[in-house]
Amino acid sequence: MMINLIFNKTFLEFIPPWRRGLGRSIIKFNTSPQSSLFKRWRILFLLIGIFILTSCSAPYKNLTKTELPNSEIKNIPYALPYSEKTLIYKTDINFYKNNISGLLIIKKTDENIYRIALTTQFGLKIFDFELNQGTLNVKYCIESLNKKVIINTFQDDFNLLLMQIIPEKIYSIEDSKQNQKIWQLKNGKLNFNYILNVESEKIENINISKRNSKKISVGLHEYKANIPGNISLEHHTIKLNMNLKLIQ
Repeated sequence: MMINLIFNKTFLEFIPPWRRGLGRSIIKFNTSPQSSLFKRWRILFLLIGIFILTSCSAPYKNLTKTELPNSEIKNIPYALPYSEKTLIYKTDINFYKNNISGLLIIKKTDENIYRIALTTQFGLKIFDFELNQGTLNVKYCIESLNKKVIINTFQDDFNLLLMQIIPEKIYSIEDSKQNQKIWQLKNGKLNFNYILNVESEKIENINISKRNSKKISVGLHEYKANIPGNISLEHHTIKLNMNLKLIQ
């Protein structure tokens, strides 16, 4: 199993480009009301504004939305957080131009406590974490990955996969046109959406959104005994994705 752990560029690459500053430019316009150029730009900005407002509208705005008690989180039909089995996934993690491959082992050790380890096929340890009620504790991690921003990203990913969010509110949303039922866990400005395909009765998509912009998307497919056989996780603000295939 090949592991590429060479991070040969500055760690600032992990920061989304929109946070780095894009330089400054100055463009001068003739702002006279009689200027045809000014009129064209005014129309263009108006159209851009309309596009932004319509494209960023809440995806579930016009759907039936019911607030539920927080205890309802246990009734979301997603088996991964509740499985007592030791789960092993063949895993590929792509981080910018770097690739890490190995076996991801997930074992529930107590209520809301998980041991999560990634090893090579030859048994060499890459990381060993404990997820305890939403907090990721590092037992071991190779130096190249043992950076605060990467650990926090893994924490977000595994909290999403194992439904370890502590929500302020929970909503149930019905989308009959898409044949979906959505459980929305709201925490501050973040929405954690667990999307059920009503026909298959399986959670097939999960995402985190903020101000209606998706931050992380997860696809879950080929269920085996209620456990997703294939999981694909993608970040939309950084170049990081994970692909997992169940082998046990």
